[in-house]
Amino acid sequence: METGAIADTAIFAEAFTRGAVMKRDMLQLEGGVLSADEFASRIDIPAAAFETQPLLWLDIDGKRVYPTFQIVDGGLLPGISAVVEAFAIDEPWMRVNFMLTGDARLGGKRPVDALREGHISEVIEAAQAYGEHGAA
Repeated sequence: METGAIADTAIFAEAFTRGAVMKRDMLQLEGGVLSADEFASRIDIPAAAFETQPLLWLDIDGKRVYPTFQIVDGGLLPGISAVVEAFAIDEPWMRVNFMLTGDARLGGKRPVDALREGHISEVIEAAQAYGEHGAA
């Protein structure tokens, strides 16, 4: 193996590790994640219904988990299912990143905060544009 290839591999490994830490930290800021059963018990919806209920989920260590920021007052965050359906992208981590990162279309607010303030239609529009070439 060439020295350059070894250096490239090390750089890639470091970036991957930084990305994994960033993802973990991002989720912890909003309460982490729950298993399907734990999430279901918090919102009083059977876990089996998650197949038809649009929710944000992540695959962590081969298991599907659900970010807790989708829960408010024992139910789903108003508008979260409509936002999930509106996404033009399918990648789960990108969807969660969108929700927890300030967005220019929302005046710099994080979409999760805009939903909490009742700005459902604005977040839906931002989700529709997220990931499109040239989108803000």
